[in-house]
Amino acid sequence: MKKLILFILLLIQIKCYINPVFGQGLCDKGGGGFELNPAAGCAPLTVQIINKIGGTSLYYAYDYDGKSENPITIKDPKDFFYSVAGDFRVLQNANVNGREVTHCEQVKVYETIRINAGVTSCGGGSVKLTLEDSRIIQAYNHVEINWGDNEKDIWSKGNSMTLDHNYKNITGTPPVIRIKGIHATGSACAEGLEQRVTVVFQQPLLKNIQIKSVEMKGNGNLEVSYEGLTSIATDIMSSNDGGTNYVLGGTRTSGGTQFYRIANLNTTQVYKVKLASKDLCGGKQDSEIVSSMVLKGSSADEKNAISWNEYPDAIDFQEYRLMKDGVVLKSFTDIKTTSFEDDDVQCGDNYEYSIVAVTKTITSTSAPVSISTSLSSPKTITEAYVTVNANDLIQLTANLPGAGSKTNYSIVIERGVDEKANYKKVNTLYGETVFEDFNVKADNHSYCYRLIYENACGQKSPPSEPVCSILFKNEAPLLIWTIEKPFTDEIASYTMIQKGSGGSIMEMDLKLKTQYHPDLGKQSDKDYTFQVRADSESGSFQSFSNIINYKRDAEVFAPGAFSPNDDGYNDTFEVKAEMYKTFKMSVINRWGEVVFHSNDILKGWDGKIKGKEAPVGAYIWHVEIVDNLDQTVKKNGSFVLLK
Repeated sequence: MKKLILFILLLIQIKCYINPVFGQGLCDKGGGGFELNPAAGCAPLTVQIINKIGGTSLYYAYDYDGKSENPITIKDPKDFFYSVAGDFRVLQNANVNGREVTHCEQVKVYETIRINAGVTSCGGGSVKLTLEDSRIIQAYNHVEINWGDNEKDIWSKGNSMTLDHNYKNITGTPPVIRIKGIHATGSACAEGLEQRVTVVFQQPLLKNIQIKSVEMKGNGNLEVSYEGLTSIATDIMSSNDGGTNYVLGGTRTSGGTQFYRIANLNTTQVYKVKLASKDLCGGKQDSEIVSSMVLKGSSADEKNAISWNEYPDAIDFQEYRLMKDGVVLKSFTDIKTTSFEDDDVQCGDNYEYSIVAVTKTITSTSAPVSISTSLSSPKTITEAYVTVNANDLIQLTANLPGAGSKTNYSIVIERGVDEKANYKKVNTLYGETVFEDFNVKADNHSYCYRLIYENACGQKSPPSEPVCSILFKNEAPLLIWTIEKPFTDEIASYTMIQKGSGGSIMEMDLKLKTQYHPDLGKQSDKDYTFQVRADSESGSFQSFSNIINYKRDAEVFAPGAFSPNDDGYNDTFEVKAEMYKTFKMSVINRWGEVVFHSNDILKGWDGKIKGKEAPVGAYIWHVEIVDNLDQTVKKNGSFVLLK
C-alpha cells in the first residue's frame, strides 16, 4: 500500500513540472501570446517572459525545435538564461477557458567569445597575424584588427585568414594587437570581447633557440636537446674538425623542447654542435657552440685512472661531474682538471664512468666507459688496531689497502706463538675487517698479530708488520706496562685513559713513559678504570692495553659458613679482598681467643685448632688491609662452622 501511495505522489509531482503536449505544428496552433524582453542581445543573455493571455497551466520550452510532439516544458518561468550564442525558439503552452493554446517567439543571442589568433614576426618590423578559422569567427559579421600603432584593418568573411603588417618603429614597448569580432550595424549586440596579442619581434627570439644538452651514447649516437620556436626552421649541425666545417644533421620547425639524434659518430672523437635558425624575413642566427665530451680510462695497481678533454668554454663553465655507475663520484670546479684516480674499486670488478661538463646554460655528457679493475701486485695492510676488551677478548681491526668499500676479499689472521716471532694462522675473515680473539688471557700476556690480504683476483699480499696488545699490570703503587713496542713503527706516545664510575674521563699524554702513578686523592669517583693506548708516529697503527679496575677502598668478601668435613666442598674458610697492598686475617672464638691467624690471603682456616677439629658454632673474623691509597682498612664479621 505504501509503494502505491508513493507512486501516485510521484505522478502528481511530474504533472506539476512537465506538461505533455501532443500534436504537430505546435507553434501554428495559436491562441497564446507572450513577449520576450529583450528578444535579442549579447551572450550571455537573460530573457524575461511577459505573458499576454492570462489563462492557467502556463508552460514554456526555452529552445523548441519546431517539430517535437512532446517537448520538455517548465511551468510558468519568469525568465530564461542563454549562456552561448545562437537562435532559439521559445514555445508557450497554456489552457484558456478549457482550451489548449500555443504561441512561439524567437530569441537571437549574439556571439561574444574572443577570437583566437597567433602572430609571428621578424626583424624589420614585419609581422603575420593568423586568425583561427572556427565557428566563433564565422558568427561575427567582420573582425576589427587594431595593430597598436594607430593603424587598423578589417577582416571580412571570405578573406584570407592571414594578414600582413609592417611596423615603422619597433623600439620601445612591444606593440599589442587588439582583435574583436563586430556584428552587423543595427544588431542588438555590437561586438564581442577583445583579444590581445603582444608582438615580440623575431630577431631577439632567434637567440632563444639554444642547445640545452648534448649526450654521446655508447652506440655512437649524439643526442641533442634544444629549445625551438614554432615555424622557425632550425638546422642541427656538427663538426669533427674543431668547428672549421659543419655537417647538416637535420632540420626541425617545431617549438618547445626538442630532441635530435645524430647517428654513427665516433665516441672517442670530440664534436662541436650548433643550431642555425632562419626567421620569416630571411634573417639568420646561430646558437652558441657546444662541445661533446670524451672520457678515457685504464686500470693498474687496483686504481682506475680516468681522463677527459678540457671543455673549451671557460666563461660560463661551472664544473665537471665524474659519474660512476650512474652516481656522482666527484665534482671539479677547475676547468683545467682533466684527470682523476679512483681507488674506491675492487680487483676484478667492472665500473662504468662518464664525465659531464656543466655550464650556466648546458650540460655535455660523454659516452660511458667501462673499466675492469686490475692489479699488478696486492698491497700489504699497513693500518691495524688492537684493543683489549676483556681478559678473554682481544679485538683486531684492519683498514684495507686503498680506499673504498671492497666486499669480495679475505684477510688471514696470524698470531705469534712464541718469543721467536713464529706465527700461526688463527682465522680467515671474508669480506670483514674485524677479528675477535677469545682464546687469550690478556691480563697475563701480550699478543701479536699479522695480517695477509687477498684481493678479489686471488692475489695475496705479504704479511703485515706485527701489531700487538699491551700488557698492563697493577703493581701498587704503580701501573706499569710492557716496554716492548706493540708495532714495528716508532711509538709517538702513550696515552693513559682514566674513566671514573661517576662518568669522568681523562686522557693523559705520558710521552714514552711505561709506568704511571695514580693520584686519586683529589678525585671523588669511587671506582676507576685505566687503559693505555699506544699511537705510532705514522698514525697507521694503534694498540690498546687490557683494562685495570682500580677502587679507592679495598673490598672484602667472606662466607657466612663453612664445613671442614673433607668432602672437597667448602672445606676452608677464606676471606677475599681486592685493591690491597698488605693483608692480615684472624679468627676468634666466642671467648675472644685467636684460634687462627694468616698474613697470606691465599691461606685460609681449615677448621682445626692446634691440629684438632674445632667445635661447631659461631666464630668472628677480623681483617686488616692496607689499600692502594696507603689507607689502613679494618673489617669484622661472623661465620658458622658446620659439620
